[in-house]
Amino acid sequence: MSKLPPGFAMFLVLLAAENVFALDKPEEKRPIRPTQAEIESFELPSPGRPAAEVPIPADSSPVFEFSGALLFAASAADFATTEWGLSRGLQEGNPVASQRGIRLVHHVVGPAAVYWTTERLQKSGKTKLALGLRIALMAAYSYAAVHNLRQVGSVPVTP
Repeated sequence: MSKLPPGFAMFLVLLAAENVFALDKPEEKRPIRPTQAEIESFELPSPGRPAAEVPIPADSSPVFEFSGALLFAASAADFATTEWGLSRGLQEGNPVASQRGIRLVHHVVGPAAVYWTTERLQKSGKTKLALGLRIALMAAYSYAAVHNLRQVGSVPVTP
């Protein structure tokens, strides 16, 4: 069996979530042609109106919403596996995170800051960038958690 790259499982979870949530939304089967009423009601923004005032839809996809929860889950997994490794006699590789309080703050504030930032990015129309940032941080935390699990697995169990 081949080894998959770190974060690949997270990608599969996100892909599966998109497919599951997509089943809840029935799609219309009419061809993509505007009706006469749509053509008559269409208005271009006035030339003097700044682009910042054009309303941007604030609704987000189920994948984007689900990625927010997975962001915190990946951070919690990294924190939990780090604590488990430390309880088994391993040492923290990051000297800044050598104290439990600092590690905990890092694993709460970091994802919260990314969550807040990506929510703002998504609302300003940069959904792909926001989702990319969430996936990148999830991949980093997931990699750290898998690394911690491998380290803990290499420690011999003492009776």
